[in-house]
Amino acid sequence: MKKKVAIITVHGMGDTNPSYHKELEGKLTNYVGRERWQDNVHLESVFYQKHMQENQRDYWNDIDDEYSLKWDFLRKFMLFSFSDAASIEHSLRNDLSLYLAVHGEIAAAFDGAFDALEDESSPVVIVSHSLGCEQISNYIWDSRHNKRFFETDKGSAQKKAFRRLSSCYRLYTTGCNIPIFRAGIEKPELFSRPNSRFRWKNYFDAHDVLAYPLKNMSDDYTVAWLHDKKVNVGGLMSGWNPMSHQQYWTDKDVLKPIARDIRNLID
Repeated sequence: MKKKVAIITVHGMGDTNPSYHKELEGKLTNYVGRERWQDNVHLESVFYQKHMQENQRDYWNDIDDEYSLKWDFLRKFMLFSFSDAASIEHSLRNDLSLYLAVHGEIAAAFDGAFDALEDESSPVVIVSHSLGCEQISNYIWDSRHNKRFFETDKGSAQKKAFRRLSSCYRLYTTGCNIPIFRAGIEKPELFSRPNSRFRWKNYFDAHDVLAYPLKNMSDDYTVAWLHDKKVNVGGLMSGWNPMSHQQYWTDKDVLKPIARDIRNLID
């Protein structure tokens, strides 16, 4: 049975499990209602970290065995998290293969959603986290300019338009660190609005040192369809410190608005 709404998830930085989206899917299912979700919602998860994970693990295992490095947990977090970002940015400036592979994973999720939905005008909701926010932002920018991946993508006119967010209704970014990549630029540019219904909601926690508001970056980002939302995510042990970075997809202040959008789209 064809679905009414598609959800596309994009994970953040670090060593990531391919089933990273399952807890989010379960919580959204509960908020939307299990029967309504099963009858009307299709979820696609983007898993781009697989293109870096094996190389990172090989390097980590080599040095950990040879040097008995201290602070293993912190070192591994730093290595996997920040080499994700650095490797993709390096690929953009040099060999494009990794950058294109990441965008290929996002496009494949759109293709899966296209095939599962009632038609090409059915709405899509994107939920991204951390480094995934930078990746989806770059993807949208390139799609609006027919650059890189979009110079040679194949398919029907309808499918190609769908990949370019022709029916994307919402972009949710959580723990977004786009300003880390843009703040040093005098006037960061924002991509043009993909369609007239598209709105971007950016959730950040003041305790999360990897999450930032967006509208202050430049005049481009002051558009009416972009909204920054300060939230306090996490519990007793994580809500007041940088551990909050991993809590967005379990927090009701983030999940309830997403679920409300999904319910409205179903109805």
